[in-house]
Amino acid sequence: QGAIGSDSLLDPGTSEQRMPSVYCPPGQMATAIVFLLLLGGTVNAATPPVAIVPERLVPAIRSQLGTAWRLVSASAASQGDVASADAFVEDFVRNMTELSETLERMPVGRLLQLAMTGTDRVNLTKVPPRFAVCNVHAAVVAISEYVIASVLSWNVRLPGLDAEFRRCTWHQAASDCRRAPTHVQSKGQTIGIVGYGSIGEGVAERAAALGMRVVAVTVPTPAVPPPPLAWVGNDTMLPRLMLEADFVVVTCPLIPATRGLISAEALSHMKPSGVLVNVARGPIVDEAGLYSALRNRSIGGAVLDVWWHEDWESHGAGPQPWPSIFNFSALPNVWMTPHTSFDTPGTLEESLKEIAANLDALAR
Repeated sequence: QGAIGSDSLLDPGTSEQRMPSVYCPPGQMATAIVFLLLLGGTVNAATPPVAIVPERLVPAIRSQLGTAWRLVSASAASQGDVASADAFVEDFVRNMTELSETLERMPVGRLLQLAMTGTDRVNLTKVPPRFAVCNVHAAVVAISEYVIASVLSWNVRLPGLDAEFRRCTWHQAASDCRRAPTHVQSKGQTIGIVGYGSIGEGVAERAAALGMRVVAVTVPTPAVPPPPLAWVGNDTMLPRLMLEADFVVVTCPLIPATRGLISAEALSHMKPSGVLVNVARGPIVDEAGLYSALRNRSIGGAVLDVWWHEDWESHGAGPQPWPSIFNFSALPNVWMTPHTSFDTPGTLEESLKEIAANLDALAR
């Protein structure tokens, strides 16, 4: 088993794959339901099936459904609602023990539907085996565009150009406004993608349209590089990718094998001008190693949308609720965003469509 995964659902404890796959499109979901039917589980056709859904998503999911469902707000669900529920939709797993206990109280439950892509907060060993576990792959466009915007903005230095021009003297007798230094073009640069799943493919497609050379490491590794990749390898090829890439983009899932994958040693292979873009999960990158590389300027910079402590929004005191134990905000060669690369109206709309499609597949 290699370290760098793409779109498979792996048990966080054993790294072994579980049936069915993470994302269940309608056809695949139907296959999963056949699998469940063979085990003796059915959806009662006499009455509409029941789904426990986050309150904020109830109206939107209802508008997308093509089959009859009784959607019950999770905050208002009674013990009877939970006991009769066929599906449970979770938008963010904050307490795995609590979720596991709820699923255990669903004797006819068949689907745990995550309204997110990442599955690192789900411990599959605590999910009853009768449940199919599905996520959504709705953020490909949003995250891919975020990555490309980061590349272009880094090369053009648009924020810096704007700030510098604003600082010069306007509408006075003697102007000190000057033309800025030349900037870098993306055409001809190399972008290296770590984890070539749906998001990695989206980044590659857009980078190639800019004339960038695209390379990737991923597991399982295709025998032949799919277009537009110049080459693709397994995790043993990570040092080569780090060495060749002007931009290293992390898009693999967080599983035990990828925790700390981008280590201090891996970072040491990057170009002095190389930029790390992380839109996956913070712990995939060695926290201290990255901070040191940026502070010492052994790499060019980083664009960070994900953090090591994803509960930083809890606003507590002390280092644990901070995005990182290190003050990345003090480093001028870091651009930081609060895990927002996925967050667009289009992502939400597509997520709701995928959730509804899986519920429809379960009901049919």
